[in-house]
Amino acid sequence: MPIGSSSASPISRRDFLSQASAVAAFSMAFWTGGCEGCIEEIEHRPTRHNIAGLSPTDPIVTTYRNAVAAMKALPSSNPISWVAQANIHFNKCPHGCWFFLPWHRVYLLYFERICRKVTGDTNFALPYWNWTTSPAIPAPFWGGTSNALFDGTRGIGPTDNADPSWVGASVIDGILSTPSFTLFGSDKPPGGLPTHQGNGYGQLESIPHNNIHGWIGGDMGAFHSPLDPIFWMHHNMLDCLWVDWNVNLGNANTNDTSWTDFKINDFVDENGNPVSVPVIETVLFPILSYQFEPCSPNESHNRPLRGSQLRKFLRTGAPSVLTFGTPHRTEAVSVAAGKPVKLSISMGPSDMQTVLGSDKRNRLVLTLEGVEMPAPSEVFVRVFLNKDDASGDTAIDDPHYAGSFGVFSDPSAMGDMAKGQASKFLVDLTSAVQKLNRAGNMPLDRMNVTLVTMPYQHHRTQEQHDQVVKIQSVLLATARL
Repeated sequence: MPIGSSSASPISRRDFLSQASAVAAFSMAFWTGGCEGCIEEIEHRPTRHNIAGLSPTDPIVTTYRNAVAAMKALPSSNPISWVAQANIHFNKCPHGCWFFLPWHRVYLLYFERICRKVTGDTNFALPYWNWTTSPAIPAPFWGGTSNALFDGTRGIGPTDNADPSWVGASVIDGILSTPSFTLFGSDKPPGGLPTHQGNGYGQLESIPHNNIHGWIGGDMGAFHSPLDPIFWMHHNMLDCLWVDWNVNLGNANTNDTSWTDFKINDFVDENGNPVSVPVIETVLFPILSYQFEPCSPNESHNRPLRGSQLRKFLRTGAPSVLTFGTPHRTEAVSVAAGKPVKLSISMGPSDMQTVLGSDKRNRLVLTLEGVEMPAPSEVFVRVFLNKDDASGDTAIDDPHYAGSFGVFSDPSAMGDMAKGQASKFLVDLTSAVQKLNRAGNMPLDRMNVTLVTMPYQHHRTQEQHDQVVKIQSVLLATARL
């Protein structure tokens, strides 16, 4: 059925996207059931490909390179220029809260449209960098200053690989396995408004997102990170994983109205005109405007929902508040590189039994509050359970390995709003605890948590060894979705 009426003329996807109100118009038809006749148009929307699988001369890479060059040639006063687009992130980007994913999704969509505008390639789809299958920055981003995709401030080279504890297949599968939007996509900020520095980092943000930024360094290591062309590929991979978690794996986004109704007003369209996008409309972007070449480690995850089933799922969402049990708290700790810290935390046996059951809504969460780390960060932190001898040499395939987190901050951003702010990190221990229990290594009344500070291997500077991660408190508690 054509949009809005059984007697209306068909409306193409391109006609929709040519208007600033395209998403809003489609959203209304989608929610009210008037879009079934548009399925064919939607299925032929542009596909975002993994740039690591493309040659440096592929037409997609060529268009992206030309777009970057054209945007760099514009004066910074032009709102679609390279510098102006980076300044949006420096001045406005939310991190460590549940607006992180939708805000960057809008950023990517309008950046993609700007690329089309400045190159004339109306079919261009922004590629992504699959760092799980290709952990080195892809070849098109090297070659020196004559290449618009090169950034000379990077702290790594073309043969350096991202650490598997951030981007390895088992790590990404673990992140995708959590049913909680809070643990996956970061926590609700105080007062429901976006925060710019870490109210509650979920695992997609604290593990692959933060660590890729810190590992690459240079422009990517601070909030002017969009100056490096690899930024857009990195965030597009995160968007692809959100699609996989949300649509393919059937995990619901929050239905909290402070999230769904919030309007993102920080961007301009391809003509430099301001746009306003309610967060709820961003859930439709991968359904209407683009689709992804599969990016998750396990492609058998893909179970696309369609038609009325998908419509109902996206419209409804689900409560995302985690109800925490009584927390078991430790005092403040400091963790320096090469000096692991062991925390012994008592627990009630009933708490552990709850987590060891079959209900996926019961989780065991380690919350690290008041985390402070010098910026730019030169280190990240690994978490081990019941392994007193854990160190920087302990492999992540050790069954005692439970996760990691990294810090991405810039005290100079947002008019110094982020200066002096501490961060909170959520680490889902459920999978590791269940694994240890099956192996007979999980006592029910006590848990030893070892924190190991790890340097980014490519840096190898004295600053790394001098950096100390300060944590005001560590809380261990069951949580129910």
